[in-house]
Parts: sequence; C-alpha cells; structure tokens
Amino acid sequence: MSYSFHIQEKREGWPAAISNTEGDEIHTDVAAQYANHFTNSGETYSQRDERRLRWKIDLRLVPLLWFNVTLGSMDKVTTSTAALYNFRQDTGLDGDKYSWVGSAFYFGYLIWCLPSGSLLQKLPLAKVLCMVQLLWGCILISTGFANSFAGLIALRVLLGALEAPIVPGNFLILGRWAIGFLHDDHQWRAMFWITGAMTIAWAVVIGIFLPDNPVQAKFVQPREKAVAIERLRADQTGIENKTFNKKQMMETFADPKTWLMFLFHLTISIPNGGLTNFAALVIKGLGYTSQRSTLLMMPTGVVQTVASYLCNGGVFLCLKYLPNYHTRAAWVLLGILVGLVSTVFLHTLAVDDYSGRLAALYMAYFYFGPYVVSLGINTANTAGHTKKVTTNALVFVSYCVSNIMAPQFFLSSQAPVYPLGIAVILGSYVLSAAFIILYAAYCVYENRRRDRVGDVTAGERVHRNTDFKDLTDKENLHFRYVW
Repeated sequence: MSYSFHIQEKREGWPAAISNTEGDEIHTDVAAQYANHFTNSGETYSQRDERRLRWKIDLRLVPLLWFNVTLGSMDKVTTSTAALYNFRQDTGLDGDKYSWVGSAFYFGYLIWCLPSGSLLQKLPLAKVLCMVQLLWGCILISTGFANSFAGLIALRVLLGALEAPIVPGNFLILGRWAIGFLHDDHQWRAMFWITGAMTIAWAVVIGIFLPDNPVQAKFVQPREKAVAIERLRADQTGIENKTFNKKQMMETFADPKTWLMFLFHLTISIPNGGLTNFAALVIKGLGYTSQRSTLLMMPTGVVQTVASYLCNGGVFLCLKYLPNYHTRAAWVLLGILVGLVSTVFLHTLAVDDYSGRLAALYMAYFYFGPYVVSLGINTANTAGHTKKVTTNALVFVSYCVSNIMAPQFFLSSQAPVYPLGIAVILGSYVLSAAFIILYAAYCVYENRRRDRVGDVTAGERVHRNTDFKDLTDKENLHFRYVW
C-alpha cells in the first residue's frame, strides 16, 4: 500500500494528524516533531554524541526499570516463602486452597490486561507505573494482615490486576528509548509488610525520576532528543501515539505472529506458575528446615539472573559482531534446552538424591532467559502504537492463563515430589521450543516475501514517507522482522 501524507496540525508535544491517499486519518508519532531536526537544520551528530547520550539515558532508565521488575518478581514469591512459615496453617489453606491462592494472582492479571493496555496508551506512562506501584505496596501490606482464604483470594486478585501494567509498561518505555527476619515460624506477615513498604518507597522514586518518553524527558536537551529519535528511526516502530486505532487492533488479531507468540508464552510461563508457588515446598520436602529452605531458595533468583544475562547478552554480542545474522530465536532455544534437560533430571532422579534434585530444580528456572528475550522479539517485531499495546495485552493474557493453570497441576496429595507438576513443566518446554521455531520460520518467510514484492532497500535507514507515521509492521513494507 502506498501512502501520501498531508500534515493537518502540529502542536508542541502532540502528534500531528495526517491522512493517507484513501482519506483515512492517521496520527503521527509523538517523535515526529524531532524527526526532521537534522534535515531541516543542516546539523550532524557524531558517534561521540551518540555514546554520550546513550550513557546519559542508560544511567537514568536502566536502574529504574531493573528495580521495577525486581520488586515485582520479589513481591510475587512472598506467598511461596511464607508457605514455609505456617502461612497455610494460619490462614486456613488446607487441601488445594494454596494452589488457588497462587492462581488467584493471575485471574486479576488476566482481567486487567486489556484495560491496563488502554491506560498505558492514553495516560502518561511513568505516572501510571508510579500509581500502580503505590497501590501494589498497599495491597502487599494488607496481605500481611490477612487471616482467611477468601481475604487472600481477594487481595491476590487485586495484586495481579495491579501488576498487569508493570512489565508491558517497562517494555513500552524501553521501546521508546531503544532473609534476616525469618527466625520465627509465624513471621510470614512481616514479609508482606516489608516488601509492601519497599514497593511504596520505590513508587515515589519512579514518579520523580522516570520520564514518560524521550520528548518529555527534562534531563535530555532538545538537540539530544533529536539524536535519540534519529537513532530509533531505522527500527520503524515509532515511540508513542495516544490515538486508539481500531484497524491496528483488528490487524493484531489477524496476524499469525500474534498467535504464535501467544502460544509460546502460554507454554514458556508454565514453569513460572509452578515453580514460583511450589519450589520452596519442594525444597523443604527434601528434609530441610523452613529457615534452611528459605536460604536454599536464593540460588533460584541467581539462576534466573544468569539465564537472563546469558541469553540477552548473547543476543547483544551477536548483534554487535554478527549484525547480518538473526540469532534471537537461537538463544531462546538454548535457554529452553537448559531448562528442558534440568526438568528431565528433576523428573527422573531418585527421590533420595537430594543434591541432584536440588541442582535440577535450580536449573529448571532457566525459562526466564528465553521469556525475556521473547518479550524483546515481540517488541521489535510490532509497529503501530495501538498494535503494540494490543499485542502486549494478548501476550500477557497468555501469561496469566498459563500461571492460573500451572499451580493446579501441583497436587497436595503428591507433595513433596509433585510428579504431575514436573511432567507438565517438561512438556511445556518442548511445546515452547516448537512455537518459537514456527515464529522464526514465519518471520523468515515474510521478510523474503517483502524482498520480492517491495521496491525498497531493507538496509536503508531513512524512509521519510513512513518514519514516525504510526504505521503497523504489516502496512510498512520497509519493516523487516527479527528472529
């Protein structure tokens, strides 16, 4: 489809309205006001300017976004650690009620996925994250006062709804910027109070220091904003547009990539749902005390961190030294393979092989590396702001469904080995590998099709007729998928 664009209006800080040859009104990206700075002014910028700006942005954003995710991950597993300290007994979680407390979180997440995506599009992003973190902290503190199954279910549903905007919000931000107190068996309440207070404090930091987008970042000078936007031009994904586009939403539902990524996340998140809620109980079932089990849970976070850095670091190095090769799916498959082999050992090792089972349990957490890389692939392969928001929402719907189902396979009657739950994790690794291979194959097919039918150069950096016009990846023939 060819486009002839006509600027109708331009206001500082807002996208201009444009129309294509078919008469449909399209709203340009918020970055459009800086997109032609260097063309119009005749200025240039050097690699030194880029490096200086990159460090300036990274030093501000990376710590904020890193702690955003860290707090969310920490807060979610408080029930797992609390289960070691009479949490279930004190709140009447007999039978499989504990499994439902684990699932309840993701019912809230599922319900609020799509509405939160709309909020992230319409409202200032950083401010939404700030308010969500404040409420999140209050809910956590309230959980420390809970005494019943019904109360816990309600609080966990609310907590899940509040997490729904956090990870998608972090990725939208990125896309815009390219044990000591646990000595008493009844001290589980303190974990919720402390983590909740930390989250509230962090929300204040987010509200003050995290910018909504490059255009509104006060710590970046106007010329630096133009440099930042120029560096993002080749991605063809845009930065931000507040206008909801129904056609983009419908395109999302018709895109095969959407559903392949949906199925991938439905399967790769099964280990998260199971291990997050039951790993501590599996470790305690090996014969360790509650305090010792809590300490032995610490390496699970280390493994997740290593998996994330290994897979993402591998992608980064390949992009730097092998820029002409697509390697993202390969790193996803490597991470899946590590988790798959580990789960095989966890499923087959003798019950009394404590050291072997513990090591296998740790390495089963390697799912986190492929999960994070896949989120990056999804972001890089989706253009058009409404399409981005809708795609993110669907991906996290699958994440919720997966995490709702996973705890139900860990039957209390099978404690502490949980053979059914471990077998399901094993199967999920196999399926997720198949789905990411199909996703990569579709990207290869689509790129080759565009090379055949298009009259554009795939490696060309500047496309004035489509850059920052809020076109989707389907509408823009200049767009090439990564895999």
